[in-house]
Amino acid sequence: MMNEHDLPPDPPDRDPVDRAIHDLQKAEHDLEVAHEAEERAEHELKAAERELEEARHRETDIIVNSRERKVPGDKVTFEEVVALAFPANAPPPPGQLYVYSMTYRHAASAPHSGELGPLGVVHVKEGTIFNVTRTVQS
Repeated sequence: MMNEHDLPPDPPDRDPVDRAIHDLQKAEHDLEVAHEAEERAEHELKAAERELEEARHRETDIIVNSRERKVPGDKVTFEEVVALAFPANAPPPPGQLYVYSMTYRHAASAPHSGELGPLGVVHVKEGTIFNVTRTVQS
């Protein structure tokens, strides 16, 4: 009795040597196709790794208070944008402190526009716009 995993018997008119040669050629072909697919996948993986590394070290041009600024990578923090907006940040008058508010638009992250608060992070792309205001709080 034959179970479902057994191969059917060979037809009596097929030479076992011919069948073995055919099976060997098919196996060699299958190995060659698999090897080509593996090489292609390795090439694609290396290309993706290079792209990630380049993205990590590139600079992005953003606009802060109508001035173009370059930032490393593709994300910025609230504090970094404040430093770009007010680079010569003099201390506030005695007994007072500065409070900053910020809006952004055309960002890479979702939402693409909104308000950013202290310790906030935004994923940026070329041309992301930030408007930063400073008020004195007494």
